[in-house]
Amino acid sequence: MSADTFTHKDLSDITGVSVTTVKSYRKKFPEFFFISGHGKPLRFRKGTDKLCLRIRDLFENNFSVKQIREKLLIEFESVKENRQLSESKSDAGIPCDEFEKLARTTTQMMNGLAALVTAQARAEQRLARMEKSLKELLESQNSSVPGSGELLAEIRAAISELGGLPQPERVTAKKVVTIKRENGDSDSYAFESDRTQVDPEKEFMDLPVVIRSENDEFLGMPGKPGHPFTLDELIYLVTVRKENNASKVWRREGRDWVLSFKSPEGPLHELYFQRTRTPKGNIVSFFRRLDINSEPQSPAFILTYFREVRDLIEHQ
Repeated sequence: MSADTFTHKDLSDITGVSVTTVKSYRKKFPEFFFISGHGKPLRFRKGTDKLCLRIRDLFENNFSVKQIREKLLIEFESVKENRQLSESKSDAGIPCDEFEKLARTTTQMMNGLAALVTAQARAEQRLARMEKSLKELLESQNSSVPGSGELLAEIRAAISELGGLPQPERVTAKKVVTIKRENGDSDSYAFESDRTQVDPEKEFMDLPVVIRSENDEFLGMPGKPGHPFTLDELIYLVTVRKENNASKVWRREGRDWVLSFKSPEGPLHELYFQRTRTPKGNIVSFFRRLDINSEPQSPAFILTYFREVRDLIEHQ
């Protein structure tokens, strides 16, 4: 055992727990374990022994994973803190006026992105209203119920509201509908029927959501009692609970469904999901990527983020 670095076996001897338990500590709190070099066996830098002893003691005192992480964030250095320190050092070489100019430009860009996400979400809500009114109009025509003129005016108003707002790309087919009025006049309208979905289908939203573990295996979480943690639950927790009713919009990129959301004061998040079959044959939604303010996050960060969001179920 080196005085400055430790293997899993070294940490096991120091803490008095098994090697498997030490590895579980690393899986639960990956952001606090710093690897020294890339040889085998893996060696962890100085201070990891104190970290493992602290985790062992907290578990023995019946602290939860979330409570332990909160204490470790105060008592030990994390990968997130190390990244922030590196960013601060790199910024130190930028002249003050240039830095302020860069900050203003970045703020303007993020405000623009937030406005786009909000506009898209509002456009989708208005489109849903228009489609509902159209359905009611056609039903009233078929049942000869008066009032089609008012419904038609509502559709026109909804279409007018949509003008100028960005809309998701759609594949459409036109259908001509003729409406006869009570005075004998008739009007024909060409409606476009949507053949694609703006949002993921319910079947996809109900799939268990998984990420890649440090061992490159699919890792899921338990959700509500007796059920796996689904994509629908994840989206609700991150956009309603964690980010306080953030504006959100879906888009399709190749095989990925991408969710973009932003709260008024928070950064822009982009979560990438892909329908995947696991080696065991299970169909899942693979949470494969997370960008914050257009910066891709590390697998360790995604793992921590995923677990923190899942823990919010316990506080509902």
